[in-house]
This record gives sequence, structure tokens and C-alpha cells, in this order.
Amino acid sequence: RFEYRWWGNDLFWYSFDGVVLPLDGPASPLAFAPLDGGPPLTVDQLVVKHKRKELLSTPLLRSLVGRKWRDFGAGVFWRRTAQYLFLVGAAFANSLDLRAGGADPAVVASSPVFVVSTLALLGSWPFFFSVESAGVRRNGLAAHFGSAWNVLDAGHLLAILALPPLHFLPQQPADAGALEASAYAVAQSLPGLLQLSFAVRGLEYASLFRSLGPLLVTVRGMLVDITRFGGLYAFVLIGFANAFFVLFALSGESLDYGGYPRILQEQLLWLLSSVDRSLLDGLTGQLHATGDVLFWGYIVLSYFVLLNLLIAVFNSTFEKVQRQAFNEWLFLRMATMLDFEARVAQPPRGGQQNEPARWLDAYYGELEDTSNSRSVELGVGG
Repeated sequence: RFEYRWWGNDLFWYSFDGVVLPLDGPASPLAFAPLDGGPPLTVDQLVVKHKRKELLSTPLLRSLVGRKWRDFGAGVFWRRTAQYLFLVGAAFANSLDLRAGGADPAVVASSPVFVVSTLALLGSWPFFFSVESAGVRRNGLAAHFGSAWNVLDAGHLLAILALPPLHFLPQQPADAGALEASAYAVAQSLPGLLQLSFAVRGLEYASLFRSLGPLLVTVRGMLVDITRFGGLYAFVLIGFANAFFVLFALSGESLDYGGYPRILQEQLLWLLSSVDRSLLDGLTGQLHATGDVLFWGYIVLSYFVLLNLLIAVFNSTFEKVQRQAFNEWLFLRMATMLDFEARVAQPPRGGQQNEPARWLDAYYGELEDTSNSRSVELGVGG
């Protein structure tokens, strides 16, 4: 509870009894039996399971998240981030050297970049595979891959194993069939797509920073609005495209103008202010006049009405999400630290306590020392 201000800081009386304390054992906080059955859950696990994000506005839970991040989560996070960046760097180097040997096995195998980057990939792969397999054992296959991030991680593990063999892929034959050509196209695009996928996956790491987390939460809310807007706009786009297509069919115009895909492409370009009316040149007489009506009707409806509607929705979403963005960000931190803690909770190898386990012990030790005493609120970290 809040006591008073002391030297410009808020002074609180902290009592973690009945919330985290007393500990049930080393690094084992107080757990509660859920009403719907199942294993006992800590207060952090209850908040995450039931998505009670509004509770994170209370000073007690904010203090728990801040202290846990400072004593335990930040260390594990930076270690995990360094390992991830090492993996991304190795994949990037391996992709850059992809055509250094011209698919000549002798030249490829003697390339220092290929050898070092491949050893780095194969050396870091087991760690990330162990993280995924531990998550599957802990949560079950369906629950684990219910998260898009975990699906992306599994895709990365498969793609990384495919990178080194791509160096020995022969050049595409001139007489390759459609299926073989498609396979070559996928294989040659894989390194570039993998780098883009790595960047998207890195957003979860970036979201744990205080300066970026609330902003990314806001962007996620806007992406949801874009998806909804896309569903509405699809009806307008396809409706007008069908109308233009029928006009061209009635005019006897051949498919030399590009057909239905060209119509869709031009409509999207019109939306981006790249107006080129040459598409309508094939229409004559009354059909050309009808085409003009459809053109201006599409511009007015999509550009002046729908786009302004999207901007208004963005403004509303920004204000709404911003009010809850900080709690959303704290919720991300809490859920991530629970994942870190679950991995640390596994029996250490050789019976010796690893460094993250010592950090976790330090966190719970600090709670025991701070409970039932006054302390300045230290915040939730950067």
C-alpha cells in the first residue's frame, strides 16, 4: 500500500504474504488450487492463464514484475537474445556465400565462410531445438503450437537444416518441368525469406523493452484493424473488378489487356494514387462512358470514403490501445518470464545449480527480505 512520498519518491509498504510468500521450497512460490481443477498455479500463472491484464495496474504486481525482471528475467533475456543474434548472423553469412562455389562441391567445402557458418548453425541448432521440445513436453503439442511464434520457431529449425545443402544444389536445367522449376524457385528464395522471418521473430524480443513494447502492442492493434478493413474492402474491390471484366467481355476486347489480374492490379494502384486510365482505352461508345462512371465511383468509394474510415479507425484504436498498452506490455514480460522460469525449474545437469537458477533464488530471496517493510517503488525496468 502507498505510505507517503519520501525525497520525491513514492514509498510503499510491501507485504507479499499470501501472494508469493511463504515459499513452498527453494524458488517455489505459493501456489493456489484452481476452482476448475488442475495443478496448483502461482499468482503469475493465474494472471497469464485468465488474461487478467487489468490486475497489472496494481502497485503490488507491478513491483513483482519489475523485481523479477531486474533480478532474473533481464539476465536470461540478454543471454537468449545473444544466442538468437548468433544464429541469425550465422544464417546470414551462410546465405551470402550460397553461390560462392557455383555448386562445385570441392570449392564449396573449402570455403571458409561456408565451413564457419555451417559449424555455427549446427552448433546453435541443438539449443533452440531443446527449447522447442521442452515447450512441447511442458504444454502439449496442440497448446505449444497454438502460438504463432512457436510455429515460426519450428519453421526456422527446419529451414536452418536446409541451408547448407543448398550450396550443393546444381544449376536449374534449361528443360526443367513446371514442378522442378517451382522447387528450384522455392529453394533459391528460402535464404531471403528466412532472413525476413528472423526479423519478424525478433519483434518478440524487441517487445520486451519498455521503449518499444507498448508501441508494438499499439501496432498489433492497428494490424487487427487493417485485417477487418481488408475484409470490407475486398467486397468493393471484387465487385468493381467483376463490373469492369463484364464491360470488357461485352466490348469483345481480347484478353491482351491482361484480363482479371490486370484489372485488380490497376484498382490497387488507383488506391495508391497511381492513376492510369489506359486500361479503359479498349472500351468504346456507351461502354466507355459506363467505364468512366465505374472508375469515378470506385475512386470516390474506396479512396475518399474507405481510406478516411480506416484513418478514423486507426485514431480510435490508437487512443484505446494506448490506455492499455502498458499493461499489455507488462503482461508480455510476465508471460515471457514464466517461460524462462519453467525452463530453469528443470533439474540441472550434474546436480549443480546454473546461473539462471541462482538469479531466480536471488529474486525470491529479495521478496522475503522486502516483505512486511517499507520500500521505494523501483519501477518495472527498461
